[in-house]
Amino acid sequence: MEQKFTNPGDELFRRYEELQSNPNSAKFLCFCQTLLKSAMLVPRHAEGKGLSILSDQKGGNFIPAFTSREDYGKWIFPTGGEANISFSMLSNTVVDDARLGGIVINPFGRQIILRRENLQMIRRATTEMTVNRVDHTEKMIFEDTRDYPPKLPEALARALSRRPEVCEAYILSAREEYEEEPHLLFLIDFDGDRKLLFPYVADIIRPYMKKDVSFELLKATYTTLLAAREKAKPIYKRAAGASEQVPVP
Repeated sequence: MEQKFTNPGDELFRRYEELQSNPNSAKFLCFCQTLLKSAMLVPRHAEGKGLSILSDQKGGNFIPAFTSREDYGKWIFPTGGEANISFSMLSNTVVDDARLGGIVINPFGRQIILRRENLQMIRRATTEMTVNRVDHTEKMIFEDTRDYPPKLPEALARALSRRPEVCEAYILSAREEYEEEPHLLFLIDFDGDRKLLFPYVADIIRPYMKKDVSFELLKATYTTLLAAREKAKPIYKRAAGASEQVPVP
């Protein structure tokens, strides 16, 4: 989802230099908050296949992002145009694609390289939670749970009712067969791209969760949806022709 472009250049690099000269949690948070207010110019792939990618000498792939029109003008490779993309969306794109190693801001000038682990630190500092993509290789085991804040299901159902692409949603305890400890799973059946819905869902969940709590957002498949229906009632289900909230008893 493209955002109105805001030039974070001077403030962003000032915050970064302050952090480098005297690292502490307060300055790191200021740097993170400046990033989250930013949208950046990103070149599209010349053949129209997503965004352009830069590779480093070690074979790592990075999204190039520019903080000003002047810096964007230093891009020398063919493009299919440009996009104004929020930092949050760029971060989500990296998290969602295991082939990407991070984001490089202003690669041909004063640059900031944010690798996957840096993006996770930024997310943790600004949301007080982790929302990781997990590629499941084993069978998922679901159980019903009430181990979540009591007001969360109603708030989430209300928010999902405003998203016409969402059909059904569950809060479950989940683990893979080899795991001993389950984690909290939000299973959502919807049409479209997870990168467009999941940041919205995470913003709804955030105020209700404790610091350093990990959970998973998962797009439902036919198999996982059937498994969820066997174990729990939905916290939200869209009625035919309209949105309907289904409260948890």
